[in-house]
Amino acid sequence: MKNIHGRLLLLLFILSGLHANELVDFSLRANKEHPYVKEAVELTFTAEQKERSDVMFFFLEAKKSPDYKITLLKKEAKELAYHHKKTTFHYLLFPLKSGKITIDFDFTVKVASDEAIAQVYEGSRDNVKWIETDNTHIPLTPLILEVKSLADNVDLVGEFSITSQIDKTTTDAYEGIHLKYFLKGLGFDEFNLELIPQNSSLNIFKDIIKHYNKATPNGYEIQQEYSYAIVASQDFTLPSQSIHCFSPQKNRYYTLKTKEYKIHVNPMNKEILLDKDEYPSEPLFYEKVQNFFLYVLIFLAGFISAKILHREKKKTTKSAFEDIDNTTDAKELLFLLTNKYQDQKEFYPLHHKLEDIVYNTKSTYKFQQIKKELAKIIKGLKR
Repeated sequence: MKNIHGRLLLLLFILSGLHANELVDFSLRANKEHPYVKEAVELTFTAEQKERSDVMFFFLEAKKSPDYKITLLKKEAKELAYHHKKTTFHYLLFPLKSGKITIDFDFTVKVASDEAIAQVYEGSRDNVKWIETDNTHIPLTPLILEVKSLADNVDLVGEFSITSQIDKTTTDAYEGIHLKYFLKGLGFDEFNLELIPQNSSLNIFKDIIKHYNKATPNGYEIQQEYSYAIVASQDFTLPSQSIHCFSPQKNRYYTLKTKEYKIHVNPMNKEILLDKDEYPSEPLFYEKVQNFFLYVLIFLAGFISAKILHREKKKTTKSAFEDIDNTTDAKELLFLLTNKYQDQKEFYPLHHKLEDIVYNTKSTYKFQQIKKELAKIIKGLKR
């Protein structure tokens, strides 16, 4: 009986995905083993310090592959005790093909003594001394998923809805109408929708604005706006379009349909165009043409402005780091740097100093001095 219990415990340990070596205990797991193509899968990797004589840093990087799309959601580091760190990495993965796929990671443990950390200093951006560490690459058993296929004509994977708004359904020849479609949903964020079919009798100008595209454990939260300017010289119909979708959560296919619009175009009055007088009182045709090109220019100006604003958002502005300046203690600043600014590599050298202040009661680092060092780095980023 004891042997049976022992075997059961060993089996449970193996199935749990836990692994260990002399430095660290770690585990890698997925919340789904048999997802569909383009279904969101959350991967969680946890590393806990086992050897307690020095300071440890854990680094995990997913290997790129055409079989899947993967992005880091967040990294959480906790100091359970002195020289006892636990770090959890959360990833969002989308399989891109059916069948068996293999997900590989590079896992590195960097070990530094207290003396090595104490000797680290910060100079200018071109004069930074990094912590001297002993680095150990630990091989991980690849994660294997069995991925289920989808129908060939699926446009969207996830939970989506679409609405529309038009400014008018009656217009004059060569005057434009403005039509917007609003797509919202949660799922895979790479797709290409054609909501208005090609029509040689129409002049169509299109712009796509991505208002919101945030990675979450259940997929990307998406809000997109499809803006169309349409100009014509005769009546036309914008037919209802079918968007084929699949919901992994509900395990069903469904179809979104856009609204049909019938547009009446008032024809040009040819009699007004006849030059009965030496000086016509209403040069209507030229006004229509002028209005048409003016509308096109306004639309293009709005399109270019949206692109410029989108790029400007990516640039570092004066107010981009105001929240850093507003922090009042080391714990608050550490949380901000490791969550909101986790991709800002220039800040990495300061993480361990803040951790030392938070978790070491005998820390020699000063919070205000670290903020001054951050200010210098931020000043360099704004140049």
